[in-house]
Amino acid sequence: MKIGILGSGPVGLTLTEGLITAGHDVILGTRNPAKESLQQWIKKKGGPKVTAAPFRDAAAQGELLVICTSWAGTQRAIEAAGLWNFKNKVVVDVTNPLDGKGPDQQGRLTFSIGHTNSAGEQLQAWLPPDAHVVKALSCIGHESMFRTQQEPEKETPTMFICGNKRAAKMTVTTLLNEMGWKDIVDMGTIEMSRNIEPLSILWYAYGFRTGTWSHAFKLVK
Repeated sequence: MKIGILGSGPVGLTLTEGLITAGHDVILGTRNPAKESLQQWIKKKGGPKVTAAPFRDAAAQGELLVICTSWAGTQRAIEAAGLWNFKNKVVVDVTNPLDGKGPDQQGRLTFSIGHTNSAGEQLQAWLPPDAHVVKALSCIGHESMFRTQQEPEKETPTMFICGNKRAAKMTVTTLLNEMGWKDIVDMGTIEMSRNIEPLSILWYAYGFRTGTWSHAFKLVK
């Protein structure tokens, strides 16, 4: 597929690398496509399979879209991309609604919304009704999102996903498989984002306390 990624930070670049390794083409949506460091990264890592473009072009050209912007900039990025460019597309939501204050002394991050709402639900509400949001990859650090190069003897982690359309979740599951995820658990409708997203706070707190960032969650069945 040709995949549009909105966000060119560490998460966006890691997912770009994983997706092109899986054989897809990526249009990397960003506010400054000509940024020298980004163009150098593309030259080194992506080659002809990656193009940097404004948000609107990435959203228009992508057959499937991935949103991995900071929460504070997510709505602006969607508006810049053009709502009509999301119609009838699967939209992978990698965001967490962090309030931007950073961790407290225990390494605990805090959300700006929660309990009765979530980033996944808010994205679904912002986008056209026929855009199919699937929450995925929000409960792990960007270093481990692309797992095909991990040592085979390591335990297989679980990736939790949710969304309203079954076919969209199947599409995202296939993408995750291609990126090295073997254990993917469908937790239900997009409202389950309220319960998946807080795993990122637990994930970060453990890294803060131990100084290690390669951990992940495993559902023992």
